[in-house]
Amino acid sequence: MTTQPQATGLITVRLDVAPEHDAEFNDWYLLEHVPQLTAMPGFVSTRRYFCENADIRYLAWYETADETVEAGPDFQHIVANPTPWSQRMRTLYGDKRERMNFRLMREVGKTDFGDAPWMYIVHTDIPGHIVDEYNAWYDSEHLPRCAAIPGVLRARRYMSTGILGGTSDGPKYLTAYEMTGPDIWESPAALQARKTPWTEKMRSLFSNTRRALYKLVAPAVSHEQARKQPRVSVT
Repeated sequence: MTTQPQATGLITVRLDVAPEHDAEFNDWYLLEHVPQLTAMPGFVSTRRYFCENADIRYLAWYETADETVEAGPDFQHIVANPTPWSQRMRTLYGDKRERMNFRLMREVGKTDFGDAPWMYIVHTDIPGHIVDEYNAWYDSEHLPRCAAIPGVLRARRYMSTGILGGTSDGPKYLTAYEMTGPDIWESPAALQARKTPWTEKMRSLFSNTRRALYKLVAPAVSHEQARKQPRVSVT
């Protein structure tokens, strides 16, 4: 298995359309949008996820070389000059959209497992006066304990950079746990891993928190694969 280059940046895009447009929406992502973006300089790979119970069901997960890619001219050119098919999609998802930009803070676990079929995501804010303790708790206790849960393949922490496409009121911190199954996070081992006095203290201070379990809907597309993929577009 080929190991992808290290990605220290992340762009997340949540979009949704009415269910009757799901088929075209997924075709647009698969045939045009994912190859178009992932082939650009600075992109490492892209995955797409789905959460039936989320307020915005679809999540695109763009791993980038660093957090400056979103602000770069290539990405901004595509944003400012959408294709005809992208313009049509914009009329369908409307305000059901959120784009955020992140920098990787910590990674624990495997790196060569391919596509994890499930991912559990936690977004949150934390009071400014305990940020140092919060980061110490996550890095020294919580992330290693969670990454050791059977079925958790990798755990990663990110911080929002606020560059361009970020939202001013979105949670600042994001943690992603890639897992082998949908029940891993509520398993006895996972509940035990999260049962510590320090965890209880930190979680009581979370605010603006969002949690969601996502299922992989399309395999990862690497930068090299995207560069070789023929473009299919609707005019």
